[in-house]
Amino acid sequence: MLNLLGRCCLITGGSRGIGLAIATRFAQAGATCTLVARDEAQLRNAVSSLPAPNQQQEHDFLVGDVGDESFWELSVKTKPDIRILVNSAGQPQNSLLRKTTPEAIDHLVRVNLLGAIYGTKFYASEMSRRKEGCIINISSVLADTGGAGSAIYAASKAGLQGFTKSMVAEVSRFNIRINNILPGYIETDMTAAMDSTARSMVLSKIPLERFGTVEDIANAAHYLVTSRYVTGTNLVVDGGYSAS
Repeated sequence: MLNLLGRCCLITGGSRGIGLAIATRFAQAGATCTLVARDEAQLRNAVSSLPAPNQQQEHDFLVGDVGDESFWELSVKTKPDIRILVNSAGQPQNSLLRKTTPEAIDHLVRVNLLGAIYGTKFYASEMSRRKEGCIINISSVLADTGGAGSAIYAASKAGLQGFTKSMVAEVSRFNIRINNILPGYIETDMTAAMDSTARSMVLSKIPLERFGTVEDIANAAHYLVTSRYVTGTNLVVDGGYSAS
């Protein structure tokens, strides 16, 4: 069923991985998607892979840095009709804090946290005028569990949870919903780089005994975008990792 037919969505980090999987799922449901990333060639390939929504609308992309406020100022002028915003752009970390440079710390926070804050600031304002909107932030189970070598990543993802709770109080009266998805270990480029020892150790802590797929996260996003009475929630999709 095309239950997102005619809806306009913007997905950051949309050129690959979780972001592209969410865009694909939304496009299958009839939505028109705008993908955001920094690599134009990857974006072109990603857009061309999406199912066509209809003859009147076409998928599109924007090249930019989500951690730059000026990008969002331009984005909301270029794409004012967005009703579904997915803040999926993320920068991984694999370094102890004492070995992490100030530049790397700044980049992690800008991409993982400020990008979602800026995107929400500009698009929630636009959505409020039309009394309709849905925002999904991609956090992480590491926001709750933490882990050596991921201090800044975990902190930035945890920040999304407090931000989301606060925004519920600000935007609900405008018929805008905002939720978080907390993925566990998902089969992406990041987990593919894990050595076999680390991978086996993590798998031993997952009750379902497998890593998740990007489609698992895309299905969770589709649930949140179509569930009109769900807002302010943290939807954990981790195979039981955080419960073990």
